[in-house]
Formats: sequence, C-alpha cells, structure tokens
Amino acid sequence: MKKKVHLGIFGLGTVGTGVVELLLKRKQMVGDCQVVLEKVAVRQKRKKRAVSLPSSLLTTSPEDILRDPKIDTVIEVMGGVNPAREIILEALRRRKNVVTANKALLARAGSEIFKEAMENDCYLGVRASNIASYRLIESLSFSPSRISKLVGVFNGTCNYILTEMERKEEDFSTVLGRAQKMGYTERDPSDDVDGYDTAHKLIVLLGLSLGYFPPLGSILVEGIRNISPLDVIFARELGYRIKLLAIAKTQGNDLEARVHPALLPRDRGLARLEGIENGIELRDEVGLEIGMQAPGAGKYPTATAILEDLICVARGRKLAFLSDKKKLSLRGMGGIVTQYYLRLSALDEAGVLGKISCVLGEHGISIKSVLQKGRDEKKRKSVPLIMLTHEAREENLQKALKRIEELPVVREKPVLMRVEEGIF
Repeated sequence: MKKKVHLGIFGLGTVGTGVVELLLKRKQMVGDCQVVLEKVAVRQKRKKRAVSLPSSLLTTSPEDILRDPKIDTVIEVMGGVNPAREIILEALRRRKNVVTANKALLARAGSEIFKEAMENDCYLGVRASNIASYRLIESLSFSPSRISKLVGVFNGTCNYILTEMERKEEDFSTVLGRAQKMGYTERDPSDDVDGYDTAHKLIVLLGLSLGYFPPLGSILVEGIRNISPLDVIFARELGYRIKLLAIAKTQGNDLEARVHPALLPRDRGLARLEGIENGIELRDEVGLEIGMQAPGAGKYPTATAILEDLICVARGRKLAFLSDKKKLSLRGMGGIVTQYYLRLSALDEAGVLGKISCVLGEHGISIKSVLQKGRDEKKRKSVPLIMLTHEAREENLQKALKRIEELPVVREKPVLMRVEEGIF
C-alpha cells in the first residue's frame, strides 16, 4: 500500500505555485509517496494565477485547513512573520506536520516552533528555508558533533550583483536594477541586499546545529549597498573576490556569529560561486569538513526542497531539535580577530602613508600590503590608498579608523571590509 500525505497549502505565490506545479507534473507522486492536495488557502480566490486549480480546492479561510481532520500535513509558503506564526503553531497543536520555507519566521520564533513540534510529535520540515544547505539540514540536526566553523554564501541576489559588478565593472544600483528585472529579487530588495535574508538563514542553521537561535539584533549584519566598483577591482588585483558571507565559529562555550561582505581568496571554494549560486562550508569539532553548492534563487529549487520534506513526512521520519547542553555565550564583534581590507581617500603628498601607518601601529595593527593608485582629479589631489592588514582585533581596528578619519590628510570616511579564508 502506497504511503499517503493529505496536504493543505498556505500561500500560492511564487513558491506555492512551484510546489503545485511539481505535484501536478508528477501526478501527485513524490518518490514512492502519494500526495493528495486537499486545500490551498489564498487571499483572493478569483485572482489570475500561473497554475490552474479547481475552485473547490481554494479557500480564503485558514480554518478550512486547520480544522480539517483529514489534512495531516501543511505547507506554509505565505511568508512574513504574522499570521504565519499563528498558523504554524495552531497546525502543530492540532498534530499536523508542518513544512515551511519561512526563514524570517524561524529566525525569530524558531525555538518556540520547534518546541511545539516536539511536544506534539510532529514533523517540522525546514529544508526550503536555506537552499544552500538543504541537503545537509538533517545531518546538522542529528549530528553528535558541534559545528566549530560555518561559512556560507546564502543569498543569490547578492552573489549575482557582486559577480556582475566584477565582470562588467558596473556600480551597485545598475546591477540591482537588472537583477530586479530578471526576477532575482523582490520589488523591495532590502532584506536581500542589506544582509537580513542571509542573517535569517544563519540563525536557523545555528538553531538546528547548536539548539540556540541567537537574537537577530545581537549579531552584526552588514549588506552590500556601499560596495564600490573600486573595491571590486582592487580586491581582484589583490587576488580576492568579494562575497556576502554568513560566518559562525564556536570555541568552548563562545559563539561568534556575523553577516557581512568579505574578501575571499579567488581560488577558494566559495569565492568561485557565480551568479545566483549559493554554497556552504562546515567544519565540526572533530575536524570533519563538508561543503555544498546549490542555486540560491528560484521557485523550483525551493519547491524541490519542500517535496523532500514531504517524503520524510510520508515515511514517518522526524527532524530532531536538541537543546544545547552547554549554555552558549555570544561573543561581541570587538573580540573577533581577522585580517582587514581598508580603502582610504588621502591627499597625494609625501608622508601620508607614514601618518596612517603610525596610527595603525599605535593600535597594534601591522600592514601586509599596500596599493596606491593615481590621482582622482574629481576629488582634487586625493588618491585611493588600499591596505591589507595582518590579523588584528576588531576593537583595535575600529579605534584606529576613528583616529585615521580625523587626520587632515584623509578626505573621506575609510571603507572597511574583513578578509576571510573560508574552509576549502
């Protein structure tokens, strides 16, 4: 006898449409499981849609799904925090399995949602919340070893923009406009380009692997809006590519978590990602290393991850959520140690480099390499000065930059990006 899943879907936007299209294409068979689509909750029943469904399958009332005892599994792809949170929690209380792609909600209420799933012995599928690592989700949840380092490129929009800025030497706004026309980002791209989509995904992965969902406001989140074509070009000359990275490290009970643009050596794994590609690299506490690469945008990759969770539902599997036995302490940014890329606009006169180097030296920061370019005539006698530092403490670097910004020979606020090595 074939295993059956009786399904209700909340949301028929891009991802919801992708799920329905794949189900219809496969004649509602996913692997060796039969999926019976019982109901789809939408805001407007008469809206013209890319996928055609009988009107009897559509409803504008969430209760038609939540109260139907025949429906044993729901997919939430409506997005947003509310009412998605209330719908998921109510579904779990009614002992319905839940599959969701909602990383923003999981980042904010992951502990509460996972706890409800465990208390009601329900499957909670979250593979689609992070396409870059969806095939690793189960192993992260069940692994007996704690992650010691995680580095990820989790946003296809940002990776596309940074790739095109390098290829065509265009500015951020020009490439963003093209990305919007190609459907790689929403009408409001803020979550993508300001780093919050990446931060949500990082928080969910930390919750799965460590049992701890750090508050969004407690981690550094920087986006890519302020990256200049100059930075992309100079990074290339120095042997690097700029990527928006999610980074997490554990040492003892300390957790370091941050999201920001960074320079990666061109020949390393994540630096080679092009266009909308995403990827993740992991190292656990016993030294095992693993990586994965996947498309970072599009309805079908997301829908495919959702269908994999449906197979797990049909087979009676559970996604574990283990509260970390050790209480973790989130390390502040001031304590991190890494290398830095600095770009300054300085007067083109003798002694400038010495003055800047002196300030850095007073704060224990040594210079690894320097690029000095020709005069920028639009800025009158100023020249771009690019420095790579050796490893330094963030707190010391920030103090030094405040001093440097006050120097009469420095014309603009310095640009700072961190330099990372990745794992592979």
